[in-house]
Amino acid sequence: MWKSYVKLILFIPLIILALIIKNISLLVFISIISLIFARIFSKNLKRMLIFLCKYLVFTIPMLLILWTLFTNLDNAMTATIKFSSLSVVSFAMIYCFKVDEAFKILSDIFPYKFAYVIVLCVRYLDLIREDMGRISLIRKARGFEDKGSFVKKIKSKMELIVPVFVDSLLKAEDIACALDARCFGMYNKRTFWK
Repeated sequence: MWKSYVKLILFIPLIILALIIKNISLLVFISIISLIFARIFSKNLKRMLIFLCKYLVFTIPMLLILWTLFTNLDNAMTATIKFSSLSVVSFAMIYCFKVDEAFKILSDIFPYKFAYVIVLCVRYLDLIREDMGRISLIRKARGFEDKGSFVKKIKSKMELIVPVFVDSLLKAEDIACALDARCFGMYNKRTFWK
């Protein structure tokens, strides 16, 4: 369990620095340090890097365009790199913690209801990613292709949002029913079944 606290002690300052610092070279350095920590603590670094690259490929151009519309290009580039650095540190931290490990640490710090909500949200990110992959394979089996121009690729990705959203709502309803059946939140202190 002490490894969990070491991970937390290493990643929290990196997240705070990624929020505070505006120097681009320091933000890149923080991102590299967080990836080194992820390599040390995580066994599935390759999976995290693939997911992170897919995430950043779509968000960086969009953010750069949006921030350029409202500010000048220098501020937009700095804000985009800052967001990207914060994303790298956050994803590295998420992938280094197991679900039960994260819940134990968070329930020591926060009330168990809040800790459970955070852990459930992080777990949902992975489920949504799996659903997108599964629905994409189903679409390919039916003859839909993701080939073509950049606009066609984005349009085909946008068509994935509705089934993934509906599936996420159904899973959330199942989890809510399971929590109600177990009287989650009835007591101020968490109860355990032995």
